[in-house]
Amino acid sequence: MATGRLFGAVAAAIGQCMTQALTDIILRVVERAPSWIRRDLGAKDGSARVRAEEALAAMIADALSQQEKAED
Repeated sequence: MATGRLFGAVAAAIGQCMTQALTDIILRVVERAPSWIRRDLGAKDGSARVRAEEALAAMIADALSQQEKAED
């Protein structure tokens, strides 16, 4: 499943180089996540939960990418 691979890639990247900066980036993304994502992460409906997981993973990946570009 695409979600599993995306989360796996994010988890691997974080696991290899977890720093306070990365933790802060991820926390900022989670804090600004739209209410529909927060609601759907706890949904009983599997498709809603997957949609929210994928959206949150994409937001985290984008924030990490933006940080990487800023460091270059």
